[in-house]
Amino acid sequence: MKVFLQGYLTCNSDRIEKNTPTPMTLCNLKGRVIANGWALGDDEQVMLVVHRSLAAAVATFLKPYAMFSKIQIQVETEAIGVTQVAEVGGEFCRPFCGDWALAPGLLTPDSAADKDQSIAIGQALINHPFAWISEAVSAKFLPQVLGMPDAGAVDFDKGCYLGQEIVARAQFRGAVKRVVDQFSWNGSCPAPGDSWEDAEHGSGTVISAQNQLDAAGSGTGLWIRSL
Repeated sequence: MKVFLQGYLTCNSDRIEKNTPTPMTLCNLKGRVIANGWALGDDEQVMLVVHRSLAAAVATFLKPYAMFSKIQIQVETEAIGVTQVAEVGGEFCRPFCGDWALAPGLLTPDSAADKDQSIAIGQALINHPFAWISEAVSAKFLPQVLGMPDAGAVDFDKGCYLGQEIVARAQFRGAVKRVVDQFSWNGSCPAPGDSWEDAEHGSGTVISAQNQLDAAGSGTGLWIRSL
């Protein structure tokens, strides 16, 4: 499975490990990020953890290619288990964001969180930041615009993958003129894909936004702005 994914993910799939969520993106032929997140697994099976709004789209995108390699693609619709401390077979499962890690047996019913942790994780992703994209902003931005090289999701030495030529050209020619950044909001929480504007940088696009845990009507988010 890792051999198959080498031609599609921006990370080096040889480095994917079972207990180590590896940041990755999946691009289209134009180099725009269809989905991003983390990969973990081994030579036989790899799980791609992407935003739930994009799980089916990722499977649909990969299935025509997988048919030629006799690879099976399956969509998991259940919530996955997360924890702030994870031990797998006596080995520490490295966090995917801050101190949040994927729980042992993350797809089994017992590993599902007792309560929804999406708000806390969403805030952690903003704080770091990690621009985890959803359907509203899929296929709109290069990995560099989303800050994926800084997140360790892009390997510029690994060889070809879908969109690799465009991604590499933008990197080495310095053609990227937009960047992901944090912002604060008051009033109504903006949604992914909404326009956002400030006096210094003009208008841009919201990637994600989150209500503060202890205050209604305000929060932080990530947006794409001009350099």
